[in-house]
Amino acid sequence: MASQEPVTGAQIIAEALVAQDVKYMFGIVGIPVIEVAVAAQVAGIKYVGMRNEQAACYAASAVGYLTGRPAACLVVSGPGLIHALGGMANSNMNCWPVIVLGGSSDANQETMGAFQEFPQVETCRLYSKFSARPNCLEAIPSVVEKAVRTSMYGRPGACYIDIPGDFVNKMIDRSALRFPECCLPRPIGLADSSEIQKAVAELKNAQNPLIIVGKGAAFSHAEDSIRRLVDECGLPFLPTPMGKGVVPDNHPFCVAAARSSALLNADVILLLGARLNWILHFGLPPRFRPDVKIIQVDICAEELGNNVKPVASLLGDVNAVTQQVFGKTV
Repeated sequence: MASQEPVTGAQIIAEALVAQDVKYMFGIVGIPVIEVAVAAQVAGIKYVGMRNEQAACYAASAVGYLTGRPAACLVVSGPGLIHALGGMANSNMNCWPVIVLGGSSDANQETMGAFQEFPQVETCRLYSKFSARPNCLEAIPSVVEKAVRTSMYGRPGACYIDIPGDFVNKMIDRSALRFPECCLPRPIGLADSSEIQKAVAELKNAQNPLIIVGKGAAFSHAEDSIRRLVDECGLPFLPTPMGKGVVPDNHPFCVAAARSSALLNADVILLLGARLNWILHFGLPPRFRPDVKIIQVDICAEELGNNVKPVASLLGDVNAVTQQVFGKTV
């Protein structure tokens, strides 16, 4: 028989986060989210009190990047959420998973000029992959599950959940709730075999091949497969700032000390989870050869072909795709 135990909205939020394996929460408490922070700690989430919402969001984002699963950032309504937008935008553009929970005006006071009322859901859509306001307590667990899943799947990023102030202490029988099972780790995609064959042919024919190791390689924990590709195929590599450490900089094939020369002289580049943005000079001359051939590996289909058309587009998880490439080169 289902339990008739009454639970508050704050408890539901906390238990829903725990059900999705969220272990950390950073934030600044105040009206109306004080009870959410308390409930999170009771449920076993490690809560870290901060002094600035932007810093709290950066901290939660860093945990998401390092662990592969998002942390939560808890902020109050109005100015609290606005101060967190910097961290949310940074997380979304830099592909770090994070869940931002923002206190909000009471559901029955919307548009009436409630305390610190602000169009939070609409605003956060500009800085996140997902932004939603549960319309009832029963909807909270499913909204939390979707936010956690969306923050990790595909290109990682920020997700926002709006918490109406009156939901925090509102009560409901536990029997009315359904907590979705913990969402699975992000799916591991493999590249199309014909594109793998194209990529391997270009690498074998290259005079000056170069691997560029990006943040996506670090996020997919591709260090072993990339190291094996570098070592056994004798391929020089260049780490981006967020790709450093995937293969150590003191490796004999690391060309970081001759970055400009390596980029300019490479005739075929294997781009592993790095974007051809400003950090890599958009893949364009004069930093690159006009006829350079790019083999692009990325988890985001929309990124393939940005700024430079690749000779092979390898859509999938960097670790898995690197293993595919290695398997065809030896």
